[in-house]
Amino acid sequence: MIIRHSRIETGLTRILVAAALAAFILIAYRGIASNGFHYDDWPNILNHAPVRMEQFSLEGLLNAAANAHLARRPVASLTFAVDWWRDEGHPAAFLVTNLALHILTAWATMALLLAVFYAANDRALGRAAIVAAGAAALWWASQPIHVQAVSYAVQRMTELAALFSVLCVWAYLKARQNGAFSPGWMVISALSFILGALSKENAWVTPALVLMAEFLVLRNNGPLIRSPVDRLLLASPLLVIAAAVLDVAVDGPLSHWVLRGYPDRDFTLVERLLTQPKVLLFHASQILWLLPDRFSLEHDVELVRSAASWEFWLPMSLIVAWCAVGARLAQRPGQRAAGFFMLWLPAALLLESSFVPLQLIFEHRMYLPLVGVAGLIALGLERLHRSNSNGAAVAWTLLAVATAFACWSTAQRLPQWRNDLTLYEQAVKHAPRSVGAWNQLALSYLDAGQRQLALQAVDRAIALEPRWGDGYPFVNRGVILESMGKTQEARDIYEQAIAQFPRQVLGYNNLGLLNLRAGQLQDALQDFSRAIDVDPSYAPAWTNRGTAKLFLGDAGSARIDFEKATSLSPHEPIALHYLAQIYQGLGRSAEARRARTAACRLDIKSDCDIARSTSATPPN
Repeated sequence: MIIRHSRIETGLTRILVAAALAAFILIAYRGIASNGFHYDDWPNILNHAPVRMEQFSLEGLLNAAANAHLARRPVASLTFAVDWWRDEGHPAAFLVTNLALHILTAWATMALLLAVFYAANDRALGRAAIVAAGAAALWWASQPIHVQAVSYAVQRMTELAALFSVLCVWAYLKARQNGAFSPGWMVISALSFILGALSKENAWVTPALVLMAEFLVLRNNGPLIRSPVDRLLLASPLLVIAAAVLDVAVDGPLSHWVLRGYPDRDFTLVERLLTQPKVLLFHASQILWLLPDRFSLEHDVELVRSAASWEFWLPMSLIVAWCAVGARLAQRPGQRAAGFFMLWLPAALLLESSFVPLQLIFEHRMYLPLVGVAGLIALGLERLHRSNSNGAAVAWTLLAVATAFACWSTAQRLPQWRNDLTLYEQAVKHAPRSVGAWNQLALSYLDAGQRQLALQAVDRAIALEPRWGDGYPFVNRGVILESMGKTQEARDIYEQAIAQFPRQVLGYNNLGLLNLRAGQLQDALQDFSRAIDVDPSYAPAWTNRGTAKLFLGDAGSARIDFEKATSLSPHEPIALHYLAQIYQGLGRSAEARRARTAACRLDIKSDCDIARSTSATPPN
């Protein structure tokens, strides 16, 4: 009876702590539904037709997964389709789901910490351990460095990968509880790994985390090596790394696949490897001193080009020292769980902070690694409680202050993601040498009607690197000049862009629009055809060529172009508007009604008026 009462009490404590954890996260992220879409959200969500699921169906879900914009991330694409169906593509639906996933990941982190406590100490958990795990999970969830993962809709990929990675390790510990192998829990662990790997590639490190859990958590108090197989398992990460290095050395298939992105970057493999330690040290400084203005979508990072530079060897020495302490703890019975959490950090960073040709710095990459720091915090609190140390009160006070500060900083940082203008004004403060940030800020100013500021921002981008993005800022200068009524200057810019950047589709397309508005239909038709030759996937060029053909009286050929445009992108209102007219003329009333409804949803007022008048007409 006493044991049953204790279990009920423990269960209630878990529920209360989990509820408090969710409540604090909701407070820190209040107002997230008012934020908008940004940058990579467009190709992955807004302009990706398979995600636009208007009626909930298994077929629609499978289509979204099978045709994900990033083919190796179908799970995230499937969830995007669900959110599109829920609220017709409004950003609030996506961001509320991201917040829900953040809470689930915090709960999963708490469950993992409790599983480590139980497995490492081989005994039932008391209320102090539960509260310690919850407090550490809250510290993790409240970090402002995670705002990029939570308030950037497309970074749901990062959240899902982390959630399933943590669940995989947790389920494995549950499967191996009391020295057994539970088939049910092993299946859950395997499925979690598969789902994580299909959400984002950084979840591929999960087997390494499971391996560490087996040796450092489940064998916390016993012998590390129990059989020859154990030696092989421990050597397996080194064998994988050696095989990868050998593949790179001989220019093998793996290196061709993984390293193929470097020609499009402004840094080499060696420069990235030399610079990443400095990046990680910067992230550590953000976590230690987390004022909201220290965070941004972009940061300027000076490349490190020599191993002799202190910017390499100083942070690298600290990383090696951290790993050495973790390895030392991993060898000592009774302290291996601490080694597990210390080594979690470098293991989780193994892919994104090493040789893969990703951008040098993105804050969302710390989402999964910081679970290891949360584990160290929880472990320290629990051990201070068990030892009845006088330092427990001090530790709890410091953690409470740090977590409260983090919650405040997160709440302050969240409005930076309200729209592109607020986001990129912050970005250029932290990355004044970023051509991309200045270019995006120029477009944001243009959308806000601040044309002079837009011109200043795009000129700054051009001054930094005129050839960036195959002349993208150069073309945008023409767009801004055109919005200011300086048509001839804009035409000159577009013609220069075509001469200097013949593979830049926007030069042809924008020149074609000028000719279209000037009534020079044949010239416009030629410009749009050249744009399609350069980039057949650019939907606006198909819409614009269809418009030119329609004005020239070729409705049949125009219809084909409009249909192609709407198949490429769900956000082509002009194509939908003219399709409705063409379908109506052909007697295809149902198709005309669907096209008109879609155009109305994209704010074509005339189609909305016709749709309303049609629906109000009584049947004969």
